[in-house]
Amino acid sequence: MKKIFYFLLLLGVSHTAFAQVGHSIYDTHQYNKGIYKSFEEFRNNEPSETGNIVIKGKTTAAQFYLLSAPNELYAVDNNGKEHKIKKYWGYCDGTNLYVRDNGLQKIEEVGYYCLYQVRAIPTSTPNSATAGMVFSNTPPAVVTKKVIDLSTGTVYGITLYNMKKYILPKDTALTREFYQDPNNKERLIYYIQKFNQRNTPNW
Repeated sequence: MKKIFYFLLLLGVSHTAFAQVGHSIYDTHQYNKGIYKSFEEFRNNEPSETGNIVIKGKTTAAQFYLLSAPNELYAVDNNGKEHKIKKYWGYCDGTNLYVRDNGLQKIEEVGYYCLYQVRAIPTSTPNSATAGMVFSNTPPAVVTKKVIDLSTGTVYGITLYNMKKYILPKDTALTREFYQDPNNKERLIYYIQKFNQRNTPNW
């Protein structure tokens, strides 16, 4: 009887361990749809809020003149009424992952460092000559490239300083290669992707 008990206990532990494999956002093949209220929910692939959720975009003019983010997240209730969601970390539509950073920005690569870009229209500075006026042309979007450290949740801008100080030092050999590369300033994304191929996040 005791042997059967220990066998069942071992089977339960094995089943739990098996169930955890492929569960996180890093190693899953199926992203769960919904809103992530925190980085931990994102990393665990466990959105805490689901339902009918939509992303609504803002016009370029609204972004420029009203200092508005390019898009916002809304929950739609059973009556079809939309409610703006104010507090959240990110969102998944079941296929694509988004991080909240000046609106919702699509995560382009999931790895030790998750890559994304922030596209923002430069803000307008009203003055006595232009206040209240609307212009037909607005400046092009400024693109800032960033990464999320999946082991800590820290977000870094992809700059030469951050590459040397924070992003690459965990891989000594790759850091050495980076320093020896005369064109490393133009190959920042390449080195992040190479780091992702060589390293697995731990938490």
